[in-house]
Amino acid sequence: MTTQAITIHLSEAMMRQLHQAARLSHQPIETIVEQSLAHSLPPLLKDIPAEYQADVFPLLQMDEKQLQQESQRTFDPERWTQYETLLEKKKESRLTKSEQSQLAALRHEADVLTFRKAYAAVLLKRRGYPVPPFDSLPITQ
Repeated sequence: MTTQAITIHLSEAMMRQLHQAARLSHQPIETIVEQSLAHSLPPLLKDIPAEYQADVFPLLQMDEKQLQQESQRTFDPERWTQYETLLEKKKESRLTKSEQSQLAALRHEADVLTFRKAYAAVLLKRRGYPVPPFDSLPITQ
Protein backbone atom coordinates (compact mmCIF):
# COMPACT_ATOMS: atom_id res chain seq x y z
CA MET A 1 0.00 0.00 0.00
CA THR A 2 1.35 3.39 -0.93
CA THR A 3 1.05 6.26 1.49
CA GLN A 4 0.80 9.98 1.04
CA ALA A 5 1.84 12.78 3.34
CA ILE A 6 -0.37 15.68 4.39
CA THR A 7 0.20 18.62 6.68
CA ILE A 8 -2.45 19.53 9.22
CA HIS A 9 -2.46 22.18 11.91
CA LEU A 10 -3.60 20.97 15.34
CA SER A 11 -4.08 22.73 18.62
CA GLU A 12 -1.57 22.12 21.40
CA ALA A 13 -4.23 20.25 23.35
CA MET A 14 -4.87 17.89 20.43
CA MET A 15 -1.14 17.30 19.99
CA ARG A 16 -0.77 16.47 23.70
CA GLN A 17 -3.68 14.03 23.38
CA LEU A 18 -2.09 12.40 20.32
CA HIS A 19 1.29 12.10 22.05
CA GLN A 20 -0.34 10.56 25.11
CA ALA A 21 -2.35 8.08 23.02
CA ALA A 22 0.78 7.15 21.06
CA ARG A 23 2.82 6.69 24.23
CA LEU A 24 0.15 4.61 25.98
CA SER A 25 -0.47 2.40 22.95
CA HIS A 26 3.23 2.13 22.01
CA GLN A 27 2.43 3.24 18.46
CA PRO A 28 3.64 6.14 16.34
CA ILE A 29 1.45 9.25 16.20
CA GLU A 30 0.91 8.61 12.48
CA THR A 31 -0.73 5.28 13.30
CA ILE A 32 -3.00 6.89 15.90
CA VAL A 33 -4.07 9.58 13.42
CA GLU A 34 -4.67 7.06 10.63
CA GLN A 35 -6.71 4.77 12.90
CA SER A 36 -8.72 7.72 14.19
CA LEU A 37 -9.51 8.85 10.67
CA ALA A 38 -10.42 5.34 9.59
CA HIS A 39 -12.95 5.13 12.42
CA SER A 40 -14.40 8.60 11.98
CA LEU A 41 -14.78 8.94 8.21
CA PRO A 42 -18.24 8.08 6.89
CA PRO A 43 -18.52 4.86 4.90
CA LEU A 44 -18.09 5.34 1.20
CA LEU A 45 -21.11 5.57 -1.00
CA LYS A 46 -19.36 3.34 -3.54
CA ASP A 47 -20.71 0.40 -1.53
CA ILE A 48 -24.23 1.52 -2.47
CA PRO A 49 -25.43 0.84 -6.02
CA ALA A 50 -24.99 3.90 -8.24
CA GLU A 51 -28.71 4.27 -8.91
CA TYR A 52 -29.34 4.88 -5.18
CA GLN A 53 -26.35 7.06 -4.31
CA ALA A 54 -28.14 10.35 -5.04
CA ASP A 55 -30.91 9.29 -2.64
CA VAL A 56 -28.46 8.34 0.11
CA PHE A 57 -25.83 11.09 -0.27
CA PRO A 58 -27.91 13.81 1.51
CA LEU A 59 -27.76 11.79 4.74
CA LEU A 60 -24.11 12.83 5.13
CA GLN A 61 -25.35 16.37 5.83
CA MET A 62 -27.92 15.33 8.45
CA ASP A 63 -27.52 15.86 12.16
CA GLU A 64 -28.13 13.10 14.69
CA LYS A 65 -31.82 13.94 15.21
CA GLN A 66 -32.49 13.81 11.48
CA LEU A 67 -30.59 10.54 11.16
CA GLN A 68 -32.61 9.04 14.03
CA GLN A 69 -35.80 10.04 12.25
CA GLU A 70 -34.51 8.61 8.98
CA SER A 71 -33.61 5.29 10.60
CA GLN A 72 -37.17 5.03 11.92
CA ARG A 73 -38.95 5.90 8.66
CA THR A 74 -41.45 3.35 7.45
CA PHE A 75 -43.01 2.41 4.14
CA ASP A 76 -46.58 3.66 3.74
CA PRO A 77 -48.74 0.65 4.75
CA GLU A 78 -51.08 1.07 1.81
CA ARG A 79 -48.20 1.16 -0.66
CA TRP A 80 -46.58 -1.82 1.10
CA THR A 81 -49.79 -3.82 0.67
CA GLN A 82 -49.85 -2.83 -2.98
CA TYR A 83 -46.23 -3.95 -3.35
CA GLU A 84 -46.86 -7.33 -1.72
CA THR A 85 -50.03 -7.86 -3.77
CA LEU A 86 -48.14 -7.24 -7.00
CA LEU A 87 -45.32 -9.56 -5.93
CA GLU A 88 -47.81 -12.33 -5.18
CA LYS A 89 -49.61 -11.77 -8.48
CA LYS A 90 -46.29 -11.92 -10.33
CA LYS A 91 -45.65 -15.37 -8.84
CA GLU A 92 -49.03 -16.66 -10.04
CA SER A 93 -49.50 -14.92 -13.37
CA ARG A 94 -48.11 -12.39 -15.80
CA LEU A 95 -48.36 -8.73 -14.84
CA THR A 96 -49.69 -6.12 -17.23
CA LYS A 97 -47.30 -3.42 -18.44
CA SER A 98 -48.94 -0.99 -16.03
CA GLU A 99 -48.55 -3.42 -13.12
CA GLN A 100 -44.92 -4.07 -14.08
CA SER A 101 -44.23 -0.34 -14.03
CA GLN A 102 -46.02 0.04 -10.73
CA LEU A 103 -44.09 -2.87 -9.21
CA ALA A 104 -40.78 -1.44 -10.44
CA ALA A 105 -41.61 1.96 -8.91
CA LEU A 106 -42.63 0.39 -5.60
CA ARG A 107 -39.51 -1.79 -5.55
CA HIS A 108 -37.34 1.26 -6.17
CA GLU A 109 -39.14 3.13 -3.38
CA ALA A 110 -38.63 0.19 -1.00
CA ASP A 111 -34.95 -0.07 -1.97
CA VAL A 112 -34.39 3.66 -1.40
CA LEU A 113 -36.04 3.42 2.01
CA THR A 114 -33.92 0.40 2.92
CA PHE A 115 -30.64 1.98 1.81
CA ARG A 116 -31.44 5.26 3.58
CA LYS A 117 -32.42 3.53 6.83
CA ALA A 118 -29.33 1.35 6.79
CA TYR A 119 -26.98 4.22 5.93
CA ALA A 120 -28.56 6.42 8.63
CA ALA A 121 -27.96 3.65 11.15
CA VAL A 122 -24.34 3.26 10.02
CA LEU A 123 -23.73 7.01 10.32
CA LEU A 124 -25.32 7.11 13.78
CA LYS A 125 -23.23 4.20 14.95
CA ARG A 126 -20.04 5.81 13.63
CA ARG A 127 -20.97 8.98 15.51
CA GLY A 128 -21.22 7.00 18.73
CA TYR A 129 -24.99 6.61 19.04
CA PRO A 130 -26.59 3.28 19.92
CA VAL A 131 -28.46 1.74 17.03
CA PRO A 132 -30.90 -1.16 17.25
CA PRO A 133 -30.25 -4.15 14.98
CA PHE A 134 -31.42 -3.37 11.44
CA ASP A 135 -33.87 -6.27 11.35
CA SER A 136 -35.65 -4.81 14.39
CA LEU A 137 -36.37 -1.51 12.63
CA PRO A 138 -39.96 -1.34 11.36
CA ILE A 139 -40.67 -1.51 7.64
CA THR A 140 -44.29 -0.42 7.87
CA GLN A 141 -46.36 1.17 10.60
